[in-house]
Amino acid sequence: MEGDFRLLGPIDLLQLLAQGGKTGAFLVEGGGVYLEGGRPVHAFLGKKVGKEALMGILALKEGGFRFVLGERAPMTSLQAPLEAYLLEALRLLDEGVEVGPFDLVRPSPQAYRATLEGEDQALLLALGEGKSPLDLVAATGLPLKETLKRLGHLARLRLLEVHPRVPHTARLRVALGGRGAQVDALLLAAWRAHYGGFARVRVRGRGEGSLAVEGVEGLGVELRLSPEHLLFLNLKVGEEVLVWPEV
Repeated sequence: MEGDFRLLGPIDLLQLLAQGGKTGAFLVEGGGVYLEGGRPVHAFLGKKVGKEALMGILALKEGGFRFVLGERAPMTSLQAPLEAYLLEALRLLDEGVEVGPFDLVRPSPQAYRATLEGEDQALLLALGEGKSPLDLVAATGLPLKETLKRLGHLARLRLLEVHPRVPHTARLRVALGGRGAQVDALLLAAWRAHYGGFARVRVRGRGEGSLAVEGVEGLGVELRLSPEHLLFLNLKVGEEVLVWPEV
């Protein structure tokens, strides 16, 4: 197998070879990656060896490649599963699938065969049969921005299936704020991208009211309300409420 990176880049090609359980050498100009049973065991690029070489190959945007089936590595310089290196490369390159706060995200069949570490593995486990990123934020405590990025990277590796959904009512947790009503900036942006430039939200708990809203980074599933609004809506800090755009 040989070609160039115009249609598929090294990340996609190595992932396909790994999923096929291939053994051989993935060669590029001045370097290569050796796989055994789909697992990377050695990489070199110029004078670089191991992880540094592999990251350099994964970052290539142009050039040619060829895969020599059955070629064995002369040494071992890599220990982690391929998914871990691919995820790190995607973060460095800031590449991923766009995921919205309300989208339904499910593990793909490949996810059950993947070996991940840390918070990426925790996200997969927390997904169960499928959740929205907002649900994941509530379950894991990760910031919404980081959750969306991590999910985008996992989806880029085909470990997740993303089913776009229309932004809808959000279940948020009341917190004390300094003024007005504040929601996560990414949540507000998703609503406005679909419904247009509204300025107020409806909040329903034990009471219901219309409040002017602004976006603040890093709030996740919090709805911050001023003391006056807490009294107006008869709410307490920590309660869950329903919030949706007033359009």
